[in-house]
Amino acid sequence: MNFVHSGRTLSSDQATRLRIGLLSLALLAPATSGAALAQDATQSPQTSSGSHFWDSNSVAKDLQIRYENVQGPITLVPSELPPQVLAGAPLLTLPESRPPKGPLTFFGRFLRRIGLTPHAIFNQLYMTNPDTGPRPGRFSLGTGFALGLDANLQKIIGVKGGEIHFEEILFRPTANGGYPAGPAWAGAVGSYFAGIDQHNDIAGGWLALLTYQQKLFHNRVNFSVGRTHPRRYFFFNNCDNVLNCTDPIMQASAGILPPPYATWGGYVTARMFNDVSFEAGAFEANLNQYFQHGNGWRWDTRTASGYLLLGGFNYRRLQVTHLYGGRYQLSGFYNSSQYTDPYTKTTHYGRAGAEFRGQQLIWRRDHNHPVLSPIPEGLNVFGTLGFAADPSAPFKALAEGGFSYHGLFGRLLDREQIKFSYVRASRHQMLYQRNLRVAAGGDPRMGSQDIMRLEASGHISIYPGVAFEPSIQYIFNPDNYYNPSAKRISSNGVVLAGQLMIDMGFLSGLSAH
Repeated sequence: MNFVHSGRTLSSDQATRLRIGLLSLALLAPATSGAALAQDATQSPQTSSGSHFWDSNSVAKDLQIRYENVQGPITLVPSELPPQVLAGAPLLTLPESRPPKGPLTFFGRFLRRIGLTPHAIFNQLYMTNPDTGPRPGRFSLGTGFALGLDANLQKIIGVKGGEIHFEEILFRPTANGGYPAGPAWAGAVGSYFAGIDQHNDIAGGWLALLTYQQKLFHNRVNFSVGRTHPRRYFFFNNCDNVLNCTDPIMQASAGILPPPYATWGGYVTARMFNDVSFEAGAFEANLNQYFQHGNGWRWDTRTASGYLLLGGFNYRRLQVTHLYGGRYQLSGFYNSSQYTDPYTKTTHYGRAGAEFRGQQLIWRRDHNHPVLSPIPEGLNVFGTLGFAADPSAPFKALAEGGFSYHGLFGRLLDREQIKFSYVRASRHQMLYQRNLRVAAGGDPRMGSQDIMRLEASGHISIYPGVAFEPSIQYIFNPDNYYNPSAKRISSNGVVLAGQLMIDMGFLSGLSAH
């Protein structure tokens, strides 16, 4: 077959070459057009009214690189959460914010050039119970000062994807904390919901993180091993608030140390698809070192009671690539430790359970005119369902849900939340509390197994690097988990809290960009 062109007849070979050339041009045209659009979008964040948020792959990729390791909202980071912070901790600064030129700016930049990234974050928590608990009208003060250093081994010794993470938490000054809990703040408020918010830090500090992390296969596989805590990877803070994302199933029923206390552990995640990852972890179960006033630096396992296994799936749609981002996590746990039923005094080994957590952006202010912003103003819905399959567990089931509004009045770092929580205490736990109450000459009635909380809280950015988290919660049918010997059943009531958070590394210039 011949083609006629410009009055000339093409041979069969020439015609074949022409067809290949035309096909190549046809294939290259859309790619060239897409590259031009991506270049235009990169140069200007404005998009046409008919365009979509995910039109420019190059811009989305650039944003994802900038935001994927941010200590921030859950939909900004990939499933391999940065271990520097607990999963889901809110942002203190925008990723593009440049730190002020503080006294340590030069030193911070020097460290970054050689592959070291330091951080220093201060937080102080104040709580009071005006009218609830065995001893109403008390207060507590807790302080945490996190000092950490992350080492990029590719820069230092050429190990691609290798990192070392370190963090030490200092716990002074404190007031009305400590163990046993009864005489301290937790015993004054009694209820698990309010008492767990203020950690009973009985040591001056604790090794919170010392791990080797390795990323493989273009970050599709990621593992960490060393001294760490399960909440850095599982059971993320879906309410976008450090203060009140507590978990009675994981901490009380599963029997693990409160975050950020670290024990031996390992974690691996493998991204099976773009949005779905498999996750698994094994951790030392060692509450005894805490009760013995340990500091996390005693690395033998003589005081360990067993091991904790966790596994599950993580589904995430990033806001840098999707107009409506969200995250869902299904996790199961098994703790091999020995447990004693508080009521029957019988013992057994092993306790299992599971949880489902999620957060979804359901409305964003710019939905009709998408902009290239991974931190949009919008409304998120979140919730949790969990259970522990053991009659001797203090809490059998958890259900909570709420709404979180991001970026009110254009303040991108601000979060306002309202949440309702329900936890079902085990019958044996409530019978145990009644027995101790009667033995102390108190109320012989049975406390309610249905414990509920209505809570309003927020994360308010005061200045880049400085934030305040207020909280007010009303507790219905409070238990006396932290003070079972109290003579009376606690009445419904209010608990107030406020937490100040300061990124000292950012303000001093130490954590230089």
